[in-house]
Amino acid sequence: MSLQKDSPDLDTCSNNAPGNVPDTSPEFFERLYQNSEDPWNFRRSTYERDRYHAIIDGIKDKSYASIFEAGCSVGELTALLAPHCESLTAIDCSDTAVETARSRCQEYPHVDLRRGALPDDIPKHRCDLIVFSEIGYYFSCEDLAAQITQLWSILTPGGRLIACHWLGHSEDHLLHGAKVHETIGHVLRVNSDFNRLDNGYALQRWSKSEL
Repeated sequence: MSLQKDSPDLDTCSNNAPGNVPDTSPEFFERLYQNSEDPWNFRRSTYERDRYHAIIDGIKDKSYASIFEAGCSVGELTALLAPHCESLTAIDCSDTAVETARSRCQEYPHVDLRRGALPDDIPKHRCDLIVFSEIGYYFSCEDLAAQITQLWSILTPGGRLIACHWLGHSEDHLLHGAKVHETIGHVLRVNSDFNRLDNGYALQRWSKSEL
């Protein structure tokens, strides 16, 4: 799959003009969740449900000892990931979102939902699946590259990183979704082995080589 057609140039690391940098702070997201329990309509949107099931299609061919989900929001994808693993750690920078996610996932005692954000709250333990969905937009190119490098370092041999991002434009985003995936591929230098570019989002999976 190629994302080059609609991708910004590699040297272009922001969608926004200088001086017009969007707020991506934890406080910004906390305000969003306090004003609306599900600000992006993750529960009911047909688009979001399709995207979630596409992600599950990309991981369901095997089970996992440990999954890490960065930016779990209200826990809708978390609940779909839970049956595919022995343990799942999911973080979000909003306390309100985490509380909603805990309620959503209460039937899964092996799911650990925490308030946290990258890079400070990357798990110390090793994982064999990392889910990086709808979060890459909120980093600069340099910071995104650093996060992906750190996440890849905690993957077990044979582990997977799967990423999914919208390909539209938003004033809230530092990066376009295509740029996110371009940057991930550039950092990992591994060919993705599961790809979808349809329905308005990019979905790719990268697998770490076995020792």
